[in-house]
Amino acid sequence: MTKLRIVSWNINGLRTRFKNNELNPIFDENHDIILFQEVKAKYDQLDLKLKEIPDYNFYISPGENTRFGGIATFSKIKPNLVKKFFKNPDSKFKGRILNFAFDDFNLVHVYAPAGTGVKINLESKLSFFEDLIAYSKEIANDNVIIAGDFNIAHNEKDVSDPESAAKSPSFLENERKFLDELENLGFKDAYRLLNQDNEEYSAWKSAKARKSNQGSRLDYFFVSNSLKDSISESKILSQIEGSKHAPIEMIIDI
Repeated sequence: MTKLRIVSWNINGLRTRFKNNELNPIFDENHDIILFQEVKAKYDQLDLKLKEIPDYNFYISPGENTRFGGIATFSKIKPNLVKKFFKNPDSKFKGRILNFAFDDFNLVHVYAPAGTGVKINLESKLSFFEDLIAYSKEIANDNVIIAGDFNIAHNEKDVSDPESAAKSPSFLENERKFLDELENLGFKDAYRLLNQDNEEYSAWKSAKARKSNQGSRLDYFFVSNSLKDSISESKILSQIEGSKHAPIEMIIDI
């Protein structure tokens, strides 16, 4: 059994965070797997030093353009298989999925659409979660970690102003039900398993909101039922700045 330290962070620009040395707190901790969302870059735009960090295998799924989207993963463990989709190749969620098969577990790295703006954006978000739930049903009995920015606050403890938040995407009832469905399949929210009553957030709309802690918990590690007793730590690294999101970290024995 191996103790794995995994960190996930919506960084709002991989090149900017790297240039400003804001990734140093993450890489200095020597995590086994690092998950970044909203990288806003394609592979050939990245600094060579970033693509060839010692001891890490690097994977990226860029978004449609460099203004938004895209995810990247750094892993010390070499996967047996990497897919950029849940089950079948599908370009509609380009830059939002990196799906890894390792020897002893699967890791599904996701960056869900925000669903804001015009109606079709919310429809795309709901479609993303419909596909995620369908895929999760097939893998629920395996050792699985689903992690990243879900762009949904699950319960009232996960948002500072539930009444106001319920009027906008990220806390709508038809979004939150998908996280209920994920839990009904046996997946556990790692943070809530170890921090049942905490009202702590991972995302804020502004620096002012962050300072006053008016935010939402939008970032998650969901683990299959087979792994729930293997989690030793799950926390929000709110002291690390550089984005409107804070990194989240999980330590698990696999």
